[in-house]
Order: sequence, then C-alpha cells, then structure tokens
Amino acid sequence: MHNLGQTHITSALLVASAACSCALAAIVFFRNPGKRTHRVFAGLGLLLAAWSVGVLFIVHSHTESSARFWMIVTFSVASFIPAAIYHFLALFPFQRLQGVRSVLWLLYGGAVALVFLANTPWYIKGITVFPDGPPVTDDYGPVFHFYVALVVICFCFSSWNLLSKLKVTSGLQRRQVEHVCISFHLSSGLAVATNVLAPVLKMGSLQVYGPCFMLIMVAGLAYSMVRYHLLDVWGLLNRTTAYALLTGFVIAVFLIIVSLVPWLMAGTDGKELGLLSTALAAAVIAVVLQPVRERIQLILDRIVARRRYDAKALIERISREVIHFVRPDELLAHVAKDIQNTIGVSRIHVLLLDARCDGRLEIAYSTDPVHAAEMDLEQRTLVRYLEGRPRPLVLEQLLLGRPKPHRVEVAKRMAEIDAYLLAPLRTTKGLIGIMALGEKLNRDPYTREDVQMFGTLAVPLATAIESARLYERIEKLNLHMERVMASMRGGVVAVGADGIVTTVNQEAEELLGGIRPGQHISELAPQVQEVLRKTFRHGSNVSDLEMNITGPSGESIPVAISSSNLEGENGERVGAMVLVYNLTQIKRLESNVSRADRLTSIGTMAAGMAHEIKNPLQSIKTFTQLLLDRFADEDFRKTFAEVVPPEVQRIDGIVTRLLNFARPKPVVLADQNIESILSDVLALVANQTRKAGIEVMVDFSGQTDPVRADEQKMHQLFLNLILNALEAMEEEEEGGTLTVRVRPGRANLPMDGAMMLDVACVWVYISDTGCGIPTEHLDQLFTPFFTTKADGSGLGLSVVQRIVSEHGGEIGIESKPGEGTTFSIALPLVHSGDRSERVEA
Repeated sequence: MHNLGQTHITSALLVASAACSCALAAIVFFRNPGKRTHRVFAGLGLLLAAWSVGVLFIVHSHTESSARFWMIVTFSVASFIPAAIYHFLALFPFQRLQGVRSVLWLLYGGAVALVFLANTPWYIKGITVFPDGPPVTDDYGPVFHFYVALVVICFCFSSWNLLSKLKVTSGLQRRQVEHVCISFHLSSGLAVATNVLAPVLKMGSLQVYGPCFMLIMVAGLAYSMVRYHLLDVWGLLNRTTAYALLTGFVIAVFLIIVSLVPWLMAGTDGKELGLLSTALAAAVIAVVLQPVRERIQLILDRIVARRRYDAKALIERISREVIHFVRPDELLAHVAKDIQNTIGVSRIHVLLLDARCDGRLEIAYSTDPVHAAEMDLEQRTLVRYLEGRPRPLVLEQLLLGRPKPHRVEVAKRMAEIDAYLLAPLRTTKGLIGIMALGEKLNRDPYTREDVQMFGTLAVPLATAIESARLYERIEKLNLHMERVMASMRGGVVAVGADGIVTTVNQEAEELLGGIRPGQHISELAPQVQEVLRKTFRHGSNVSDLEMNITGPSGESIPVAISSSNLEGENGERVGAMVLVYNLTQIKRLESNVSRADRLTSIGTMAAGMAHEIKNPLQSIKTFTQLLLDRFADEDFRKTFAEVVPPEVQRIDGIVTRLLNFARPKPVVLADQNIESILSDVLALVANQTRKAGIEVMVDFSGQTDPVRADEQKMHQLFLNLILNALEAMEEEEEGGTLTVRVRPGRANLPMDGAMMLDVACVWVYISDTGCGIPTEHLDQLFTPFFTTKADGSGLGLSVVQRIVSEHGGEIGIESKPGEGTTFSIALPLVHSGDRSERVEA
C-alpha cells in the first residue's frame, strides 16, 4: 500500500521523466533532423514520455473502469518501446540498419497485435483499486506474457548487436557504442525488473518506476549522440577511484592526528587540544595533499587505465628538447617519434605553408612517406578554416555535427589526407602549418585531453619549427654566398668601420697574398688600402680604376678596382667593400689585338701611300733613264738636281712616318703637343681621304700647353677614331666631311687614383657626316668584342677607351642615325696633377 506522500513522490518522478524524455527527444531531433538515428530516437523519447504520462494516470485512477482504460492505453504505448529500442540500436551509429530485419518486423508486428489484444480478458484478468494508492492488477493473461517474450527478444538481440559493434567500431564511434551499451543494459535491467519480473512474480506495484529507470537510457543515448568529447569509461573509473582514495587518505590522516595529539599531550586543556589537533591535521593535509594526489593518479594510470599517457610530461619533454635542434627534419623526426611512442598514432604528417603559393602545403616531415606522396597538397579550404581556429580540429566532431557546407568541405579535406586530428601550428606571425595525425593504434577516439594537449604542444613546436627554418635559411644563404664568392672571377674584400677584414673570397686571397678575415686593412696591398680608406672616409664609390699591384710573389699584376660603401639599417656607413679584377689576360689579349689592329691600319695606310710613293718614283725613274744620254747637258743636270733629291726626300718622309707607326717603341710618358700629333695622323690618311672624296676640316686653337702622354699611344688613339670616321663616310656616295677640333676646357677627371676633380684639360672633337650609330648600340660601343662590322674584331674602341683611361682622361660619344657621329676626348694638362711615368701597353 502506498500512502499519500509516496503517491506525490511517484507522480513527481513520472512528470519529471515525461518532461525530460520530451526535452531530450526535441534536443536530439533538432540537432540534426536529417539523420535517421535522430528521428528514431525522437520517436522513442515520445513513446517513453507517453508511457510515463499513462502510468501517471494509472496511479491517480480510483475506479476499476478508469484504471482498466489507462492500463490498456499505457500497455498499447509500451508495446512499441521494444521495437523502437531495437530499431534505434540497429541504426546507431552508422545511420544504416545493421540488425536482423526479421526481428525488427517481429517486434513491430507483435506491438500492433498487442494493441488489438490489449482490450481483451487475455491481458488483465482483474484489478484491485485502493483509495490511497495506485491500483494493482490481480493477474495477467497470455497477452502480457507475449509482451514479456518480445521484451526478452529485444534485450537479447540488442545486446548481441551492441557487442558486435564494439568489435568493429573505432574512435569516437566506439566510445559512443560503449556509452549506449552501458546505458541500455543498466536502464533495461532495472525496467525489466520492475515492469516484467515484479508483475510475473507478484512482488507488488513496482511498475510505476519503470519509466523513471528508462530515463537513464534516454539520457545516455542523447549524450552519446550530441556530445563529441565523450567521457572515457576508463577515465571515469580512474577519476572516481582517485577521488575515493584521496578522500579516504584525508579522513585517515585527520583521524590519526586527532587521535595522536591528545595521547601525546595528555593533561592539556581539551578545548585547546581540539583546536590544535584540527589545525595540525589541516596543515599536514594541505602540505601532502597535492603530492599524494599526483602519486595516486600516477599509480592508477599505470594499473587501472593502462591506455592513458602523461600529457603534462609529454609537453614538458618536447618543449625542453626541441630547443636543441637546428635542423627542421631532425626536430620533426624526434617529435613525431616521441608522440607515436607515447600516444600510439598510426601516422603523423607535418605540413607547412608554401610561401610561393597561397593555400598550398608542403611536406616538411612524414612518418609514412609513401602515403604522404599521394596526398593532395592544394588545401586552401583547410588552411583558411584553420586560420580562424586556434584549437585542434577532430574529424569525428565534424562528421557528427550539423552538416553545414563549410564543415562538410573541411571534413572531406581532412579525409583526403587521412587526418583524424589537425593541430594548427601558429606563431606570432600567424599560421605556418599543420600537424596531421592519423588514427590511434588502439582505435580510441581523440579525447578532450588529447585536444588540449596538442593545442598546448603546438605553440612551442611551431616556434621551434620557425626557428629551425630560419636557421636553415640562413645556413643556405651563407652557403650560397660562399659558392657565389668562390665562383667569382674577381677578388672581394670587405672591411668594417674599425678596419678589420670581414669577408674575403678565394680570388682575393690569390691576388693579395693570403689575407684572412680578422686581419687589419694595413696588411692589404697599399693601393687597395688607399681605395678602401678613401671610399669609407669620403663616402664616394670608385668604378673600374685601373692600376698595377704587387702580387704574392712580387710580380706586377694589372687590376681594375671598384669600391662601394656598406651601409647599416639607418643609412650610416659601417664599412667598405672593394672588388679587384685581374686584367692580366685582358691586357695580353688587348696587346695582341692592338698589334693586329696596328698591322691592319698599316696595311690600310700602305695601300694609300703606294700612290704617294709611285709618283716621285716615276719622276726619279724618268730622270735615271735619261741620265746616261743627257748627263753632259748642263740644263738636264740642273733640273735633275732640283727634282730628284726632293722626290727622294718625299719618299723618305712617307716611309719614315709609316715605320714610326708600325715599329713599336718603349712606352714612355712625356710632354706632348696634341695638335702636332693630330697633324701627323691626318698626314698619314691624306691620300685615303683624297681618294674617297672626303673633305678634311681642321680647327686648332693654337693649344701650347702640353699633355703628359705616350706619343705612340696617342697616334693609335686618334688614328683608330679617324679611320672609323672614314669607314663610316666611305659608304656615302658623295663622300663627306671629317672635322677635327681642339679646344681648351675643364672636366671632372679622376685624380690621385680615385677622387673626381674639376681640372684643366684639352678637348679633342672628331666628327664625321657618316651613317651614324643606332641609339641602342651607344651603350655597348666600348664593350670588348662588340662590333657591327662583318669583319670587325670589336676591340678597336675598347682599346681607345683604355688608352684614354690610362692617361687619366675621359671619352664621350654623340651620334644620330643618318647625320653623323662625334667623339669627344678630354686629356688633363701637365699642370693638372702628377702622374705615373709609365703605363702598361
């Protein structure tokens, strides 16, 4: 018999059960109404809610007719619960039916039959009604026993279905099946005991508690479908045991101290002893509680939950060890091996962002290179999703959540690279890559603790990777610079502001004699020292300054030196650098070409001089033929004396000029009159200009100030320019005009080896009215081996520029296609500065 208070308690439980069942059914259904399991679960929840309401009305029925009516209605609803439970379990968690269809049809068919048989004497034989309690069934008929059989069938086949799924599932699905299995067996066992066994055994009115027990199953099923980070069953046992042992330890310590203190301090006031013992116990517990808790947890982790690992130790170990690696591949190999050994992951891929392509990943390290080689590294969608998500991403979370388009696309991309968990590697600059982890070897899912651990581990790992990559880039850059410096054909020397050499390449060591980084600038060749000091002191660069330096063996080496300042971040001068080019081969080649060019010029002049020599020879020949016959003729002798000697002298002058040009002389600088040299050169080509119909215009200023120069080189300089002008005009049908002008003036010329100064000079202008030079060729005219002639060597004008540079001058050119060309040469006067007495040929 139930009293009134028990009836109220029972009613409250039934109302709460119905409300909770409806609420859970609504939450799961609206979470993802497209899934079949969610729809079946919603139906199951509504059936359980209706069952609870029906039982509630039975409890408050005080007439036999009312009690019978609500028992029939409630029984009709309860008849479909076994079928709904088996239907749900057969669909869960794969969204497709994985059960025995004939059993499902049997359960649904039996439920329909029970509905029709419920309103017959075969269900309930008699009912006893009580005024202060729920009605009681006197006896059940065969219809109820048929219902019991359906319940047994549902329980047996559902248990077999869940146990078989435990063997084939893995990860989060396995965890879900574990939770469903526990919830189903716990709630079903209690409900069967109160609503099946109790009526059969006539153990009283316990049926009212069946709906309340089934709420346990509904809550467990809802939790397994809605939550993604399901609590590990072993973890739950581990924590529960740890807290129980810790509580027992605290109680034991407290009791021991409270018992020992009065015994040790007998005779002390009881109230004071109580306070003292309590304070001492609290102090001891506060001191030892944390170490004991950690020790208990460690023991339980090793004994109760062998599959777990110490996440804190793993993070501390990796954070401590990654700083010792400077190569990214060694760093990642060590970290991956540690994670695999600790957690048991099938494969690990570390994918870093490719700086050359937005959204593309590159494989930095993989424990499974064969699988990594088959992955699609174009993952823009995945990268953009992770850029706004600092926490690691679990694949099963995406699969079980609401099917939003972007989540579906991200899950698809993760499946493509077989990633069950993605940990974003992020530094202060943003996302630099991801760590993709495969399935665990024990097929467990990635738990909340795993996500937290990898979220924490990703920070020091990303920083270490970035540092290692930076070191690797610097190492590659240094190696690249070393190779570039070693392959350079010129010597490179860099010094700091303190005059200490910081950089030297192999060519510089060979040219300057074993100079090494760390040595002082004073150990360099004097000429190189001077250029570096002036460059750093005055901040002006030197370009292609030619000079001779003394080599390691004492030999004279012709070099070209260029220098520049080295600047810091704020533009301040922090050093200087000099490039030294060995010109030995170029000088030898120029000498050979100059000799060949001179011979070519001699041949050209000789062809013109042949006519000059032939005319006086004809006169001499005529007189010599008449000499024997008319020697006695005084007039003939007088005419002979007036004609032949001048003609011989004329021939001698022509041959002398040719020999002076063709025969090499020692190169010696002396005071030279430029106008006199130009007159000699014009005399050499006079016959050639006359035959070509070219008019020669000379405009000398009467310049008397001398130029310090080598006469032979000046002859070669002006002869090359004039012959080029004649060749340009010989192509014209009407000849042309050659203009040679000399003017005094001033120019910025290199003095004292490096500095550009405004000095007095003589300007020589050689102009022609030929075809001109195309604009695109002007910058290349003085480049060795550049020529526009079919049979040209390309070294004529480069030799001209070298001669001008050797004499401290400068040369310029102006040309317009179809109008002509003008070369301008500036040579410093003797009083402009002292110069070396010798210049290399």
